[in-house]
Amino acid sequence: MGNRAPGRISMTAVARELGLNANAKKDLQKNLRNENHPTTVALKADGVTYAVTGRGRSGKSELVKEAA
Repeated sequence: MGNRAPGRISMTAVARELGLNANAKKDLQKNLRNENHPTTVALKADGVTYAVTGRGRSGKSELVKEAA
């Protein structure tokens, strides 16, 4: 994420890029919800946050990188 331009990227796109299956994607999302998890802390240092909008099937989760 350090090389990405500021903006939003869906967790589906992240999972596809990383080659994660459905269970691995769920585990990653669980870890991103935990503010003290090493992955979340490392992303936060790069200016990236995890955001969820909506609930259920219409919910969207994404990583948001702020402009430096």
